[in-house]
Amino acid sequence: MCIGLVWLVLAICSGAIVHKLPAVYTSEAVIVVDSQKIPEKFVSATVASDLQDRIETIKQQILTSGKLKKIIYDYSLYRDKRKTHFEEEILELMRRDISITLIESVRTGGLGRPGAFRIGYTGSEPTLVAQVANRLANLYVQENLTTREVQAQGTSEFLETQLQEAKRRLDQLEASVSSYKLKHIDELPQQQDALVGALAQLRIQLEANRDAINRAQQTKIILENSMSAAEMNLAGYLRASEPVSDASAPNPVAGIATPATPRKSEILQTEFDTLRVRYHEDHPDVIRLRAALESALRSEEREPAPDPEIGVNNFPRQRPVNRPPVRESLDIARTREQAAGLNAQIKATDKELEDRKTDQQRILKDINTYQARVEHLPVREQELAQITRDYEISKENYKSLLDKKIAAGMALDMERRQKSERFTVIDPARVPEKPVRPKRAMLYGAGMAVSLILAMIVGFGAELRQNVVLGEWELPSDIPVLARLPRIQIVPDVSTKSPPASHGG
Repeated sequence: MCIGLVWLVLAICSGAIVHKLPAVYTSEAVIVVDSQKIPEKFVSATVASDLQDRIETIKQQILTSGKLKKIIYDYSLYRDKRKTHFEEEILELMRRDISITLIESVRTGGLGRPGAFRIGYTGSEPTLVAQVANRLANLYVQENLTTREVQAQGTSEFLETQLQEAKRRLDQLEASVSSYKLKHIDELPQQQDALVGALAQLRIQLEANRDAINRAQQTKIILENSMSAAEMNLAGYLRASEPVSDASAPNPVAGIATPATPRKSEILQTEFDTLRVRYHEDHPDVIRLRAALESALRSEEREPAPDPEIGVNNFPRQRPVNRPPVRESLDIARTREQAAGLNAQIKATDKELEDRKTDQQRILKDINTYQARVEHLPVREQELAQITRDYEISKENYKSLLDKKIAAGMALDMERRQKSERFTVIDPARVPEKPVRPKRAMLYGAGMAVSLILAMIVGFGAELRQNVVLGEWELPSDIPVLARLPRIQIVPDVSTKSPPASHGG
């Protein structure tokens, strides 16, 4: 009776306690990791961090005090506890009530890579629990987009900085290469074939020029010989054309014919005509002879005219005997014309020789110049290789950075257009109907079991207080009693320190 009564009372009390326990609800939203919409062979994402690490990073960003406080005040969470707890304690309670569970993707082949995850929130009000869970899921989606865009933006800006630095370096090296090429424009290694060809051509021109000079010199010698013969012929014609005295006229002095003495101007005229055939008008001998001829003519004009019948020393002048003038004048003219032509040819030959020698000096100078350039080619090749080596490396680096910058720009645009890997809420949090705790059925059973144990302990304790474990009145009526033992009371002996021994029958 006692045990049953105690059990009933305790069971009722435990049931009442379990019934009054507040219900706790949990609502979860499922977020899937949506793969990139554009094939990676066209556009590669610049965000290459591990998904699990990125989820953990976003979790830390969401669980910051600022974002949690905003959620707490927006949904009026922990109203009662905010009255008795500090703000840090409330934030810690909020962090404990948020749960994240990673779901392994089937596509990863069991490699442990998450393909989705659940984010949940636990609270006492079902509606608020669902709202907070959806708020946290949206924060995850938004933070993922923001984080990826920021990382892509940072990558693009970094590559832009590196690209500008590479361009500045490339411009400097390109200016150095251009300056070197302009400074040694005729001694560059790639011009070796042209320089060797030009040098061979100049040597051929030099040989041809030398042959032309030899021919011109031979021609000049022939022309000078012809000129000398023409001058001799002209001098003979001129002497033959001079008037002579009649050989039959008597000479009063010697009894023989005396020729007339030619004038000085006539002699100078003859010499002047000869020089004009051989030399040009500006020749010093021609100018000198012309001046002497003019002076002689002026002197003869001032002298009195002699009697044509009286010769020198007051003797009558002999009458000159003239030769046929027509044929002689034609020979003289023809000879003079021939001499003039030879003189012109000699002048042309002299001019040709002068031009050929000038060309020869120019060709020799060009040969020396090209020869020096050819000799400088190995030095220029080594110097240019040192300059262009850094230039080519910088050029390749700039091209690589430019390609990466273009790819990063496309990746950034892909992130902004949300075509890259992203989080998508495929199952929003719903209002829960069943609390996750307390487990009332289990608690009820546990309460009854505990109540029974306690009732038995109480009953056993009551029997112990009566110094009996089991009375005959508690035995069934059909069980006979074989014997009864009286209760033996042992009085302790106070004269001894040892406790008295008790014996039972």
